[in-house]
Amino acid sequence: MVVLWTLPRLVPATGTLVVVAAGRSATVLPPSRLTLHESGGSWVTAGIVSGDVPAAPDLRRILAVPMRTGPYDGVGLDSATQRVTLSITAGQVEQLLLGIDSGRLVTGAVYAGNDDVNLGLGELSSKFVALPAFNLVDQGASPINLSTIAGKDVVIAAFHTTCHETCPLYTALFLQLAKRLPATAMLLEVTTDPTVDTPAALSSYAKQIGANWTFGTGSPDDVVSFWKPFGVELAAEDTHTSTLVLVDRHGYVRLVYRGVPKVGHDIAPSLLTSLSAQGLAQLGSGGDGWGAPDILQALLTIAGPESTAQSGGGRASAFTLNTTDGTRISLADFAGKPLVINFWATYCPPCKAEMPLLDRSIGPQSGARLLLVNEGDSRDGARAFLENLGIHRAALLDSDLRVGRAYGIFVTPMTIFVRADGTIDRRQVGQVDEGVLASELSILTTQ
Repeated sequence: MVVLWTLPRLVPATGTLVVVAAGRSATVLPPSRLTLHESGGSWVTAGIVSGDVPAAPDLRRILAVPMRTGPYDGVGLDSATQRVTLSITAGQVEQLLLGIDSGRLVTGAVYAGNDDVNLGLGELSSKFVALPAFNLVDQGASPINLSTIAGKDVVIAAFHTTCHETCPLYTALFLQLAKRLPATAMLLEVTTDPTVDTPAALSSYAKQIGANWTFGTGSPDDVVSFWKPFGVELAAEDTHTSTLVLVDRHGYVRLVYRGVPKVGHDIAPSLLTSLSAQGLAQLGSGGDGWGAPDILQALLTIAGPESTAQSGGGRASAFTLNTTDGTRISLADFAGKPLVINFWATYCPPCKAEMPLLDRSIGPQSGARLLLVNEGDSRDGARAFLENLGIHRAALLDSDLRVGRAYGIFVTPMTIFVRADGTIDRRQVGQVDEGVLASELSILTTQ
């Protein structure tokens, strides 16, 4: 008798990819092939997507499909491709948001995971301003444009090599930043004197000061176009523009600094000797008070969950804000009491999902106080949002996002758990669940 053994067929593990789309304005996506690039592998087709695309913060699901588990590092929509970090896990759902404009994929507007999708909806709905398209070259004459900086948080400074006042201080600042720069960030100094600062001149300058970052130049028209959105004009010799810009990995402008940076005594001899009397005076005065620590903290703020923003430590920053019921509330009003400070927005689905839990769990019986801080919405919009959820608390209105920046808020929802002594126990990124909340309340009320 002959016995035949057959090996069981191995079925690759899969998770579910849910693709949603939103635009800066309502648009229509023509039938387009959506592909994903497997890390270290090849492009695989997820499906054909099409249909009406609403204006953010509304969104529409355009595909739900099983995908092989593992890491992916690129997304393609027909011929347009974008870098993205995406992981498909067996039995789980991974969400992918595509930003669409005039029926095409917006450069840099691909977001993976719930937190990044939430961030993307804010960006697409003009909560942030996109860096316009540009075309420059670096010190090696290689192109610099939106595609080459996509996926990086970029610190951009205006300078030119023949300035002897503020510009050397900006370069000294970059030397300080380069020592501690997160892997997710890059430095870019862009000239305001393209006639003198050719690629060869910038390459020589970089070698002279020991710079390992990117310098940008181009034709006068290209440089004028790059700096125009920031009110920076071409400048030469000892005139200067004193501007520094932070652009996030999706190509959105997050912060603009003006004036003279504070670099202290940490300045290279070659830069120190290049300063004029006015430049030395600016160095000695401490500039306008902001420097490398402020920039590094801002980078951590916009870097996402990979940053240290989820950790605790430090004191809760003081603030006073207006509320939806017309009163004013200060952090000092709750001195000596444990606090849960929840930062949220009306366009944020996870905020809507978690808020009833926060409302019913945090009250007099819990021993902690709840502060609901709205990020950037109108008073009427925030009030209507709460009323629709049956929540009868007043929300604090962080209209200019200043308090959110002070607390390192880079995405909503984000919850800060503050001990009775005013120090931060934990920062919770994204939607909080019942178990985490119960644990944190126990910690806050038993210390």
